[in-house]
Amino acid sequence: MDEKITLDKKSFMALASESRIELLKKLDERRMTLSELAKELQMSKPAILKHLEKLLEVGLVKKNEDGRKWIYYSLTFKGKNILHPERVKIILLLSTSFFSLMAAVAMLWKYLNEKIIYEASATHAQHIASNTNFFNVSLVFSIVAAFLIAAAIFLYGKNKATQLAHHSSSLRQS
Repeated sequence: MDEKITLDKKSFMALASESRIELLKKLDERRMTLSELAKELQMSKPAILKHLEKLLEVGLVKKNEDGRKWIYYSLTFKGKNILHPERVKIILLLSTSFFSLMAAVAMLWKYLNEKIIYEASATHAQHIASNTNFFNVSLVFSIVAAFLIAAAIFLYGKNKATQLAHHSSSLRQS
């Protein structure tokens, strides 16, 4: 999932046009046909098609031809991440917290497993210290996971608040 987003000269050239940026923003709302885009952006179909070809060429937009009458255009992973780089941070935080939780579960399982095995043996006292370490490591991984999840939720909330403020200000301008 950690696909690196790189922008070459062609990508920068494609993003240099205000019309193409507006086109990307429209496609961020939902997938659309050429006619829908032309109507929404109040541009001619040939002009929209020319902009779409540039965006297709640099991999920001994809063509969805699923055997139907209409051809839909939508953003690619690269296109979405250019418009929403904060999503990458949230995904990274959540995936890291998932791995921390898995490590915590593994350490807790190891702790419980060692406790059961060594309670029956005479060398129980020798293994108390190492067994406690498994529990402590499990606790640390759990705390790290909780912190990362809280950070992801905070970023998500902050992102939603920013989007809402931007949306309400754009409604006031129209």
